[in-house]
Formats: sequence, C-alpha cells, structure tokens
Amino acid sequence: PQGKPSQLPSPPREADPHSTPNPFPARGTDTKITPMSKSKNALTPFSQKLRREMTREERHLWYDYLKTLPHTINRQKVIGRYIVDFCCEEAMLIIELDGSQHYYPEGHDKDLERDKYLSERGYSVARYSNYDLNTNFDGVCLDIRRRIEAGSSNERQG
Repeated sequence: PQGKPSQLPSPPREADPHSTPNPFPARGTDTKITPMSKSKNALTPFSQKLRREMTREERHLWYDYLKTLPHTINRQKVIGRYIVDFCCEEAMLIIELDGSQHYYPEGHDKDLERDKYLSERGYSVARYSNYDLNTNFDGVCLDIRRRIEAGSSNERQG
C-alpha cells in the first residue's frame, strides 16, 4: 500500500565501552553517562548540586566573606575522589565546615582518611565546626585570611 514507508527494525546497538553507568539513574531507567572531557569527573554533577544546595553555614561563609576576597575560591570543588567545601588553589588550602556528623567516630575516621589524601596532593586542610562559624565568625574569617596569605606567599616564593 501507498502512503506509509515500511519500517525496518534498527540494528542492535553495541554497548559503548567508554560509557559509565549513571550512579544516579532516574527511577526505572537504564541511563548512562557518556564519556566526559578530561577536566570532568563522575562527581561533577553531584558537586554542582551541592553548590545549589549549600548549608546555611556554607552560604554565610561564602556570601559574607569568601566571595569578597581578592583570591579565587572554588565552592564544592572535586579533587580526586572527594568534593571539598571550599578550595583556594593559589594557597593550596581547603576549607571544610563540619556539622555534627563529623564528630562521631565514623565521620572522624573518614575525615582523617580524606585529609591524608588531600595533604598527599599538597593541600592543607582547615576545618571549622558549624558552631565556631556561628559563634565566632570574625575569628574564623581572620584565621582563613591568615592561612590564605601564608599559603599564597609560599606559592610566590616557591
């Protein structure tokens, strides 16, 4: 009959050996993440989500202090297999805000492992509790500035 072209079935597609399963597939789907550029990593979509959904303390530190500094500070930056709260590459400084989960043995042990991984890559890690940030904001900011300036001057000398 005229009018409709015959539909031939598509040949089966071979699996792409470079694609990685999506760690966050939509319910009931078998979605894949296609290969990404070398600068991206599987954690990038999650770090972007964390940037959009910062905690109250992270927003306070970012908008009321870090964003105003004359240094580039990245939020929720992927470094290897971790996402750090804030990073100043110029000073090789990581700034972490710790909520209550960090003070339980399991959280503390994970922090030690993470800090070791980051220090092996040349970073120093400054940790501040949410309590410190909320009760001594100026002191936390002063300590961060001191660490950035010390790290930045080491970078210029080295």
